Amino acid sequence: MNGKLIKQLNFKTLFSIALPISIQSLLQSSLGMIDQIMIGQLGETAVASVNLGTRLMFIMVYSLSGISAVSSIYTSQYEGAGTKEKHSAVMKITILEGLLCVLPFLIAGLFFPQQIVRIFSEDNTVIQKGANYLFITAFGFIPKLFSISISAILRCTGKAKITLITGLSSVAINTMLNLIFIFGFGPIKAHGVEGAAIATVIAIFIEATINIIYLEKTKHPSRLSLAIKAKADKGFYKKFAITTLPAIGNECFWALGDAIYSGIYGHMSTVSLAAITLTFPIQGMSVGFFSGLSAAAGVIIGNNLGAKKTKEAYTLAWDFFKLCIIGCGIIGILIVLFGSVYLKFYNVTDEVKLYTKSLLAIFACYLWVKVSNMVMLGGVLRSGGKTRYTLILDLIGTWGIGIPLGFLCAFVFKWNILMVYTAINIEEVIRLTLGLIKVKSKDWISIID
Repeated sequence: MNGKLIKQLNFKTLFSIALPISIQSLLQSSLGMIDQIMIGQLGETAVASVNLGTRLMFIMVYSLSGISAVSSIYTSQYEGAGTKEKHSAVMKITILEGLLCVLPFLIAGLFFPQQIVRIFSEDNTVIQKGANYLFITAFGFIPKLFSISISAILRCTGKAKITLITGLSSVAINTMLNLIFIFGFGPIKAHGVEGAAIATVIAIFIEATINIIYLEKTKHPSRLSLAIKAKADKGFYKKFAITTLPAIGNECFWALGDAIYSGIYGHMSTVSLAAITLTFPIQGMSVGFFSGLSAAAGVIIGNNLGAKKTKEAYTLAWDFFKLCIIGCGIIGILIVLFGSVYLKFYNVTDEVKLYTKSLLAIFACYLWVKVSNMVMLGGVLRSGGKTRYTLILDLIGTWGIGIPLGFLCAFVFKWNILMVYTAINIEEVIRLTLGLIKVKSKDWISIID
């Protein structure tokens, strides 16, 4: 990569922010893969059950990501402007809004798990196991809020390595507990799908505890003891809320749409649902590899905007887009080459393996589009506070194009899983096109006072 291709980007700064985040995401995705492989030894019904059991947490986590994305906007710009004393107020409003967001998910997970899972499948065995998984993991919803909120602010204040350490701890603990609770060890009997849920909750609690203790021990300006006492004028909270609501809606509606996709696959057949589920760890690792790039885009461009370097911020946006294309091309080729090796770890039918291999090839072709959407919309446009525009794009893409196409292709045309998945991903291409037009217009560039 030479200076003519990447004009403005400081790679030392990029790697210092992106590398720890990407490694953490890869670790989390690796954990998902390990979970999947372990659950995969129990058969395709167990794989499908865990997929549906995680849908509610998936939607909740993305909703919280909307809040943390806005807190990252404020924190990165305040960090760039040198006004670190405002970080505690950002943490306070982030946690308060997060608790309001988590509450309905917590109630649904604890009191209506079967009704939730039943939306996505007609297989009674899948419904029962998925509901059990959901009920247990619901106890980890609140600590998950603290981990997401703290990690977002740490990344924006130059402490991304700490989130890597907590991620490592979570992965190691979860993997060890999976072995114990899924298959049994000593006096602890095998719990199967429910065991995976127990291990997940314990790991979430430990990760949140490490993050909270770190903030207090290092006297971080965002530590909870300061956040509780933090005061800010009503104008700040109002402005934060106005920016946050579209971001929450953006992530929530996107995640809900993704859950509906699972419902489409689940109602097609358990085989279809199992096949698409087996692709998730690879999808998660591939997209997770570039999550640091997205976070770095938000932080680096946000810092430049805070310092009123608007021309540099615009050039950086296109530098990040170029990196997306180059990096995704390499990863896509690796997915196609090694997809068959990955599938050897699963105890599922040949039909499921055949569908999964083809789905991975389709995903590899769309990867650069998916990652570019993540970076350009979630990193670049949000750094300028354009959360409302990204919400509109996600609504158009997922709800206006993807979901209608999914229902039409699956239940009217009766296409197979490969053709349905290909059709659904057309929305990613349209969303990216509209996003790039917005970036080129430059009207996303704004500075927070």
